[in-house]
Parts: sequence; C-alpha cells; structure tokens
Amino acid sequence: MKEVMIQFLQRQLLRWFDENGRAFPWRDPSASKYQQILSEILLQRTRAETVARYYDRFFARYPDWKALSRATVEELEEIMRPLGLYRHRARRLFRLGQDLKRRRGRVPGTSDELADSGFAGLYAINAFELFALRKRKPLLDVNMSRVLKRYFNAGEFMDVRRDKALQALANDVIEVRRCKELNWAILDLAALVCTRRSPSCGTCALNPRCLYRQRGLEARETGVPLNDL
Repeated sequence: MKEVMIQFLQRQLLRWFDENGRAFPWRDPSASKYQQILSEILLQRTRAETVARYYDRFFARYPDWKALSRATVEELEEIMRPLGLYRHRARRLFRLGQDLKRRRGRVPGTSDELADSGFAGLYAINAFELFALRKRKPLLDVNMSRVLKRYFNAGEFMDVRRDKALQALANDVIEVRRCKELNWAILDLAALVCTRRSPSCGTCALNPRCLYRQRGLEARETGVPLNDL
C-alpha cells in the first residue's frame, strides 16, 4: 500500500510541477551550485517570493564561495537585514565562510566532511548533498512535512529534526530520477495547494489517494471536526 502511494505521489506531482511549478532564479538551469545551495539557506523560515526579490542583490555582492569566505559578520548583517533574522543568518553565513577559508576554498566533497563543516542543520546538509554532491536528498522542512503527513497520515506533527520516521519516509519518496524537481514540486504544492489553513483539497493532484482528504470527507459526513496540521 505504501509503495503504491509513493509511486502515485511521484507520478502525479512531477506531472503537476511541469504545468504549475513556480519559477525562481535559483531554479533556473543557469544557476550555479553555489547559488542553489545559498538560496536554500536563505529560504529557511522565509517566503520564497521574499528571497527572489533579494536574490540579485545578495549574489551581486557575494557571487561565489571565495567572495563569501572574505565577508565579515558586519557586512553580512548589513546585507541580511531586509530578510529578517539578519544577525542569526549573518553569523551562520560567516561560520560557513570561515570554514571554507580553513579548507583553503575547497568545499566539502563527502557526507563525512559535511558533518565537520559550517553546514549546520538537516535542511542545509540535505540541500548541499542534493545540489553539490548530486545525491537524492529531501528538502525536508515544515512545508514538506505537512504534505507528507497529510497524504500518508503519518502521525502527529513534531520537529522534523527529531522525526526519524518522517525523515525515512521523505527519503523513500524522493527516490526518483527527477529528485530535484520532485522536491520543488512538494514544496510548491505546500505553498499553493496544501496550505496550512484551508487547503484546496478539491483541486489537489494527490486527492484521489490522500488520507487527509479522505478523513476530511468522513469528518463532514459525521460532523466531527478535522484539525489542521
């Protein structure tokens, strides 16, 4: 049953993404690995549309790893200010730049090196492995978590960093040739259709098999409210 649901999700969402996927500069074929990875770090806890408006300014100032490794905390705070949480972001990017300097400009090339680098956190590490090392890794955040939990009825919400079952499920789901596009498809579905409040289940590409959709129909029939994830 689970394998059938995974295959249905992969097929439906890749088809949906080809027609409805959002266009962002870091998704453009011309975007470098550096731009893709740094964009994912900037996207954490920030709307994609906000990062898109800020994209050109940031990468004009720091166009590559070498430029980032020369940045000071104060410079990074200044340029991060429009995104919010700028001190936290600046310190994180500064640590990453210092790590690159320590490695004499060589970015991590293996998973083991990543664990000892400035790429802190599950999401950032997965993003690096996906875009730089070309491994099949999920961009697992609260938005992907919501889609997967609703579709598979995968239990109560918890921090994705501690949810080992959800991490395993996400890794199973993205085991396709078009792994990068499937990651983006899930994130776009979360932003456009499977929203936190009032999801558009009736128009969702996954609704024929989505367990959240089925529970919603049952709730309307019985009058028992369905709590949003």
